[in-house]
Parts: sequence; structure tokens; C-alpha cells
Amino acid sequence: MSASAVSKETAFDLSSAGKTILTPNDKEDFDVIAAVRELGLPDDMAARVEMLIAAQEKRHRESSQRLQTILDSVVEGILIVDGVGRIQDCNKSACVLLRSDRHELIGSGTDEMFIDRKATVRHKLLNRCINISSGILRYDYTETMGQRRDGDSFPMEVIVSPAHFMGETSFLYIFHDITRRKKSEETHKKLEGELREALKLEAIGHLAGGIAHEINTPSQYIRDNLKFLNDGYGSLSRLLGTALQTLWKYRDNLPDGTFRDFSKQMRDADLEFLLDEIPHATQQSLDGINQVARIVLSMKEFSHPGSSEKTATDINRILSNVIVISRNEWKHSASLTEDLDPELPHIPCFVNEINQVFLNLIVNAAQAIESSGRSAEEGHIHIKTTAIDDQILVSISDNGIGIAKENRSKIFNPFFTTKEVGKGTGQGLSITHDIVQVKHGGRIWFETQIGKGTTFHVLLPGEDRSGKKAAAATK
Repeated sequence: MSASAVSKETAFDLSSAGKTILTPNDKEDFDVIAAVRELGLPDDMAARVEMLIAAQEKRHRESSQRLQTILDSVVEGILIVDGVGRIQDCNKSACVLLRSDRHELIGSGTDEMFIDRKATVRHKLLNRCINISSGILRYDYTETMGQRRDGDSFPMEVIVSPAHFMGETSFLYIFHDITRRKKSEETHKKLEGELREALKLEAIGHLAGGIAHEINTPSQYIRDNLKFLNDGYGSLSRLLGTALQTLWKYRDNLPDGTFRDFSKQMRDADLEFLLDEIPHATQQSLDGINQVARIVLSMKEFSHPGSSEKTATDINRILSNVIVISRNEWKHSASLTEDLDPELPHIPCFVNEINQVFLNLIVNAAQAIESSGRSAEEGHIHIKTTAIDDQILVSISDNGIGIAKENRSKIFNPFFTTKEVGKGTGQGLSITHDIVQVKHGGRIWFETQIGKGTTFHVLLPGEDRSGKKAAAATK
């Protein structure tokens, strides 16, 4: 209603009424319409004023409802907090996140929503929020552990922002649950660690291949020279025997003391010992250098860069190489026997990935035996290959501790491990499962008995089934 709508004759002089309409001490629920009626305004004017007031109150209610709807639709929890830390109001998400009813939250202290109440996160936030030197108010946030009203805890991010309501300084607490983000960050860190390890192993593989090549050259001529010495010793030994027989036969025709002096020199040189031990020494050296050559060759083949295409692979040779490479992992905890079918066909494989599968299974077998407390003489790993129609079955058995019932369904899950922190990432069997079933269309499973051991079976198809849902792999 404009000022011109009221004439001078009908205008009501509030100062002459002798009444005070509103004071700062009036209650918030003051009835404005009743107050207008008490002023004794003309009926037409009072009706118009009441209509305007009613319209204003309706707009206020609608505005409040819209604001409440918006606040309740926000996924973040919102608290309105007074200067001493009491909650004055909240939205629906705050009740959900804190697992509490609205009437229980209002009037309670905000310290109850933090785990670390001794260090009182609220005070730290407020101290940062209020710039003491300038008195300027600004918002600040932090990550901390929240406390639900049912006692459960959760990681949360909370923002504190100053606000003014009814002339008083209050604070808005805007917070949300960051459990998913924290789990995602942890997973990301683990994956980054795995990637770093993979890159490091790849670099070591290239380095090992170069070292193997460098070792192979001198070991070759050492082996050739030892073989030459071993063969030459046989000829010299036979010649020396003939000479001794001749010397003994014609000893009476020699000058006095010649045979006696020669016999003394043979005894001083311990010729009999040399004749017995030299062939043993050269043969042991040959065996040793042959073992070095075998390790070098296995290392070279194991570290050879893999092809992007599957190639026809001799699984027995793969296993033999892996056994040589992993010997230091199992020799202190178990003996190892091989039962490899010599008639195995070559099958299409990614060689590097299959190397990794068998290496993981053999190392796991050795660790299972260590966990059982068996000595190296009692521990045993058995590796067997069998041709089944057009498929190859590889079985790796150990007499270790076995797999507990509660862990059997999770054994191939990523990041699941029963090993101590720092001794296992839980990725070995997960990667093995992926290589066998996804990349090769095969199947992997295990049989286990607590206290008796475990056998892992790997069934590899004789044809390329990668990308196809093989019947055997889905059982």
C-alpha cells in the first residue's frame, strides 16, 4: 500500500495513540494483526492492513518451506551453531549422517560429533576461522574423524563458516562422509605401489637379461676349458701309468738310486692323491658351471620381453625354468620333485604371464610350508603335468598349513592376504586367476586340507579361448 493511499483525514497518528507497537523485548511470535486491531484504525484501513500482513506471512511461510526443502535435499549435513557451540538448527542430511533425530540434535553441543574431543576440533576450526589480528571472519575446513550418535565413527570433511542470524554471530557447519573417498585413495595408493613394483620388476628383468648374456660368454669358455682339462687329464693319466709300468719293469737297468729317487718324488708330490682327486675336482667344476649356464639360460628366457601375441609354448620347459629361478625361495623350506609328462603338446600362451603364474604358485607353496612349521627335510613340493585331450593340467602341491575355511571363498580376491603386513599385497593369486581364466580362457582351482597341504590346479586349453566364455572356466 503506497503512502498516497491513505488520506490526511483517515491517516492515523501513531504518536498521538500513546501506544508503543513493538519493542526489542517483544516475543518473536508477537501477533501483528491483533496489535493492528488494538490501534483502532478505521475498518476499511484495518482490513487492508490485515490483508497485506496475511499476504506477507503467506510469502514468508512459502519462502521458509522452499528454503527447508532445498536444505533437506542437500547431501551435506548442515548445522547452525551459536557462539558457544550449541546446535540451533540442522537439515535432514545432518540427522542421517549423525544418525540422530532433529529434536535430539538441537540444543546439544557440536563437540559430540567429533571423535577427538580432548583436542576439540571445533575450537581449532574456530580459531582458524576467526583472524585474531584483523577480526575478519572467514571459512575454514578440515578432515577429521566424526562420531555418530550410535557410537559409530566415520571420516568426514567439515567446513566452518561464520554467519549472522538475528544480529548475532553464529557458525555454519557443513560436513559430509568421505569414507568412499578414503577407500578410493587407499586403493589408488596400493595400485600406485603395485605399478611401481611392476615397473621395478620390468627394469630388473631387462637388467637380468643383460647380465645373463654377459655371464653366458665367460661361462661358455670356462666350461669348454674344464672339459678340455678333464679329457686331457685322462690321456695324461694313461700315459703316466704306462711310463710308471715301464720304469718299474726296467728298474734294474737304471743307474743306482734313480728309481728310489723317483719313487721318493712321487711320494712327496702325493701323486696317488692327485690322480684320484683331479678328475673329481674337474668334474665338480664342470657340474657347477653347467648349473650356472642353466640358471643363466633360464633367467634369460624368463626375462625375455613377452610378445603381444600368443606363441606355441612348451609348458614343461616353462616349469623347468621357473623351478631353477625360484630355487632360492623353496630350497630352504622344502624339497621339490617334478613329474612332467614328456608327451605334452605345445599350446598357445603369453609366455611372460604363464611364467608369473607358476612362479606365484611355487613361491606360495614354499611360504605355506614355512607357515606350517615343517623343517626343510619334511617340507615337500610336487609339480605334475598331464595332457587331458587338447588341454594341459598343471598341479602344484605342497604339504603346508592348508587354507582355512573362512578364507577359501576370498583366496582369489584382489588385495586379500593372510600374510603379515609388508610380506604380501594380496595381488599374487588375483593376478594369477586373471591370467589363467581371462587371458588364456583356462581354469584355476584348488584342493586343500588344514594341516595337510594344498594343491593348485591350472587347466590350460590347447587352443586360443581368450575372450570366450569357456564352459570349463564357468563351472
